[in-house]
Amino acid sequence: MKKFLFLLSAIALVAGGCSQKPAANTAPASSSPATKTSPAAGATKTEKKAPATNPVPADWVRMYDDVKGYEFMVPQGTEHKTQTVEGVDVYMASVPKPYELGVMVVAFKDKTLTKDDLLKRAENILKSLGDKDIKIDAPKELNDDYSLAAYTATGEDGKAEKGKILVATDVSDNYIMLVAGDGANFASNEKTIDEIWGSFGMYSGGSSGNS
Repeated sequence: MKKFLFLLSAIALVAGGCSQKPAANTAPASSSPATKTSPAAGATKTEKKAPATNPVPADWVRMYDDVKGYEFMVPQGTEHKTQTVEGVDVYMASVPKPYELGVMVVAFKDKTLTKDDLLKRAENILKSLGDKDIKIDAPKELNDDYSLAAYTATGEDGKAEKGKILVATDVSDNYIMLVAGDGANFASNEKTIDEIWGSFGMYSGGSSGNS
């Protein structure tokens, strides 16, 4: 999923809209300074995790942005890039073999958006990456703050792509996470895909205000 390392500006505009101004002194997303950070390390007491049942392997690396207020885990060796454009933070990563998955997290502020709105933004992001024949399954509402949907698409290279989209609302903050790979390898990669999105957490109360 090398394409996930490109088109940062286009994605930011699709995700956040052209009306937003670049955030002043916005800190870029970052990996933990200690590359062997455990899944539990650094978690805050007010964190609202995605409701998932798949624990991540102990040697995975914690990725986080304390300014935007989110974190998640990825396998060691994952290459990533981050950028802030028009007030939108974009994290893109390429997970190495044997997984060969693409991971993207888009974070921005807009208190008017619903989770359904975020799924539509996710579809627009996929279009901006050159995907065609995009089909997003009916989303599963995990709780008041999170929804999850599986999707399929055809990449610019004509190959089938399959993955999952996690969307989350956190009062005025919005998060879109895409984890995907070669459609032919989805069955063998689904557990890892679920572990990645399932490790996502945000730090404040969620849209429900219940955490």
